[in-house]
Amino acid sequence: MIPIRHEKIEFIISMAREYREGSPAMVSEELSETHSSDSYTEHNLAEIVEHTHSEEHAMDSAYNDLKGAIETLNEEERHALVALMWTGRGTYNPDEFEKAMNDARSADNDHTAEYLIDTPLLPDYLEDGLIQMSGDD
Repeated sequence: MIPIRHEKIEFIISMAREYREGSPAMVSEELSETHSSDSYTEHNLAEIVEHTHSEEHAMDSAYNDLKGAIETLNEEERHALVALMWTGRGTYNPDEFEKAMNDARSADNDHTAEYLIDTPLLPDYLEDGLIQMSGDD
């Protein structure tokens, strides 16, 4: 059994998705698709810069919210979240969840939230981990 409530995991998944939707790479891609270089005017550039700064602020807010949600988890819940992510990623299979938990405990430090947030497919890995573990209950 996973020592963290499914509701908490689902909440973190939704926050991670929100953060990913506002990531700089996606914003840059959207800007390059919607603005060809020969259509730039001084006015357009000002609008793009303003839009980009508001996107960065939104991303910072989403990042801080996600980081705060992870950091408010107790130690065991944070370890479970890391172990679940590793399971969803395929590093461990569901039968090895206790080993994944022990390895997460050993790897624990003050940067666990950043480690999770910096994992590119975090929401997908967590969802996959939940699916794999639900077949194991």
